[in-house]
Amino acid sequence: MNDRFGEDQDLSRIPSDVPSRIPDLSPQQREIRRNLEAIGPEIAAYYLDGIKILHSTDLETAASLLAHIAREIDGGLRDILSSDEAKKYIQNQLTEAVLVKLGNYSELKDRKGHIASILAALGIDDSIILLSTDDTRVNFAIRWINVSTQFHKFAHRHGAWKIPRAKEEFEVLWYEFEGILSNLVGSFLDLLNQLDRICAYEEPTKEIRSTLPNLLGSEERRAYFFRKLELLTWLEPLKEDGWFDPDWNPMPQESPDQPGYYYSSRWHALEYVVKISTHPECPIDTLVDIVNAITDESRERIDNGRTDLDTVKIISTLPIDRIKPQHITFMGAALKSTQKYGLMDQEIGQTILPKLLEDGKRELTLALLTIMLEVEFVDERIQPIMDEHWLEEALKRHEQIIANLCGVEAAQIALTQIRVLAAEDSSVFHFIHPVGGNLSHLSRADYAELIVNFTSSIFQSAEPVSIAETIQGLLQEPNIIIKRIGIRAITDHYSNLKHLFWGWEGNPLDEIGLETEVSELIQVNSHTFNEDEMERILQWIESTQY
Repeated sequence: MNDRFGEDQDLSRIPSDVPSRIPDLSPQQREIRRNLEAIGPEIAAYYLDGIKILHSTDLETAASLLAHIAREIDGGLRDILSSDEAKKYIQNQLTEAVLVKLGNYSELKDRKGHIASILAALGIDDSIILLSTDDTRVNFAIRWINVSTQFHKFAHRHGAWKIPRAKEEFEVLWYEFEGILSNLVGSFLDLLNQLDRICAYEEPTKEIRSTLPNLLGSEERRAYFFRKLELLTWLEPLKEDGWFDPDWNPMPQESPDQPGYYYSSRWHALEYVVKISTHPECPIDTLVDIVNAITDESRERIDNGRTDLDTVKIISTLPIDRIKPQHITFMGAALKSTQKYGLMDQEIGQTILPKLLEDGKRELTLALLTIMLEVEFVDERIQPIMDEHWLEEALKRHEQIIANLCGVEAAQIALTQIRVLAAEDSSVFHFIHPVGGNLSHLSRADYAELIVNFTSSIFQSAEPVSIAETIQGLLQEPNIIIKRIGIRAITDHYSNLKHLFWGWEGNPLDEIGLETEVSELIQVNSHTFNEDEMERILQWIESTQY
């Protein structure tokens, strides 16, 4: 016959004759219950059922039931607040001298595991116990040990032939235990202190993992915990428990003070991933799984600028062969986000683009470049989706590498955006004089000037034979700015592309808007003109219409 409750018995189910309503709780009891609920609903339920039993007048085994409940609460808290490593370490320190300082040696010597878990929960080791004469934590530990090590005496039968112990025999111990609980989950050991100790665990125990959602039930505690957590060993368990699932990504919230204005909350667990993603032993497959889930194009996107930036930071730490097109597509959506953080542009320009270029990822670079150069029109004004400062810095710093890796395709991407701008408002290009062959001479260029000169610099770096057909096509386009880019390319590669200039139909000096580039071409290369070419130039000058 079993003389005790089994470990799996649900003690929250009290006998039917115990009143099921919540009894009147004292302020201290309400605080204890509230704080226990922050740790876990089950442990709080045990406590509430204990109070119900305490108030009952019909249970003959109330003392035993209360003792069992007290043991469950006590054991649960010790499991949560102490790690296995700390318990083993402290248990080896529990010499006779230490136990004598803690209480009755003969009663405590066989309960070293229990005592070690209490000391570990409070962050106490043997040196503190032996050297301190009046340490608050040590005195509290002694109280806790003295109370909790007596529960077993009441939990078991003391003789089948004897009268059950009266509830009053355990009441004093119960109220002392409530005093312990009040301090333990209240002022003495508040939740932040608990989280501090948990963060120091080398690995989360099963009990910690189970109660973590309750411990981190508030925004403030999640922020505190993940800001403090720095151990790589937590990454896999947290991922298994779903802390990095995209469903945790906070939706933008409307400001109560500014209707129509939305702000993005932090995904604190993901900030932990950003922090440990640079660790040399960080498991790459885990990072990839986390990033791929967030950037999954089949999922409905959550427009959270903070999450977007953290995700891009994690992507930047991945080996180059693990960065995929869906990650680049995600960056495009992030740059267009109304919740975008300015640092997003910096991260892409200073980290992602160089990473792709250094490893020669041509297709991914072209995809990213397409995104970086894209524009929108807001209130009829040009609005590059990437901040102009960071776009300019990225193109200036990497224009030569982009030209070498991507060639004319990079220029074609830029030309597409130039055509978009020209169709919307061609006047944005009128002030550009002249079209430059590189970006180094520019100072605080606006988007139109930047993209025109970037296009020109790509052609300047290209092999003339590879661009001849493209330049010939540019000279046929109706957009003046594109023709100007073409003429500048001929100037840069005159010896190889001069046939495109001399094959001009009509008089190029009559083309309004081309005067600067045509004049420059003639001036720079006039020393190479033969007699026929000089004669043709003179005819153009004499016949010009302006």
